[in-house]
Amino acid sequence: MGLLEVGQLVTSKQGRDLGRKYVVIGCSDQSFVHLADGLSRTVERPKRKNIRHLVAHKARLEAPLEDKNIRAFIQQHSAEENQGEEGSTSDG
Repeated sequence: MGLLEVGQLVTSKQGRDLGRKYVVIGCSDQSFVHLADGLSRTVERPKRKNIRHLVAHKARLEAPLEDKNIRAFIQQHSAEENQGEEGSTSDG
């Protein structure tokens, strides 16, 4: 599959889902992957997206690829990303 692996966290950089985070759950060919976010795009109904329209992150989900695990994983990494930004209450 190239640079992307199953369980890897990605962010959309093109399309109406711009900025949305997903987890790679499979691939259909060399340039397309199947993505899930656990909410609107579940494991049973994944989104097919061109890999050129994605930004890959180092984080990988090691737990079973289930909707509740995917939701928790994305929420955890979104919170870590926002930590330390101006207006954040976590730094005091």
